[in-house]
Amino acid sequence: MRRFYLFFLVLAAANLAAQSPVKATFAYSRSTIPGIPGAGPAQSPFPVSYFIYVVIKKDAAISVESVGLRGKWHSATLKKVDSPVQVEHDTAVPTGKKDTLVGKTSDDVYQVEIGEAKEPVQKSQAADKLSQRYEVVVCLRSGKSQWHGLVKKIVALHPAAAM
Repeated sequence: MRRFYLFFLVLAAANLAAQSPVKATFAYSRSTIPGIPGAGPAQSPFPVSYFIYVVIKKDAAISVESVGLRGKWHSATLKKVDSPVQVEHDTAVPTGKKDTLVGKTSDDVYQVEIGEAKEPVQKSQAADKLSQRYEVVVCLRSGKSQWHGLVKKIVALHPAAAM
C-alpha cells in the first residue's frame, strides 16, 4: 500500500512540474491614421503598434526566445509591468476613457517588446505549426522547458491620429 501512495506522490509531483507557467496571453494592435484627408489605416505610412502581454504564474522564472507575429518571427524582450494594464481609448482626444488590456491579477504580467524581424535561434517545428494557426506565438523558456503564449486573433484598438 505504501508503494501505491509513493507512486501517486511521484506522479502528482511530476504532473505539477510539467504545468505551464503561462496563465494567459493578450495581443492588441493600434494603427495610426495619417492627417491626410480621405486616407485610412490601409494607406497609412506609419507602422502598426502592437501591445502583447503574457500573464505568468507568480514568481516563475521566465525568459522569451522569440515571437511569431502574423507568421513572421522577431526577436523580443520581456518587461515586467503592473496590472491592470490600461491605455487611452483615443490618443488624439483625451477623454479619460481607457481600454483595459490586462485585468487586475496577482500573477506576474510581462509586456513583450518586439525586436527586429529574424528567424529564432531555437525555432522548433512545433512553433512553426503554431504560427500557422495563431496570429501571435510567444516562445518562452522556464528552466529547461519551452512554453508558448498563444493568441488566435489580435484585437484592434481605436486607431491613433498622426499629429
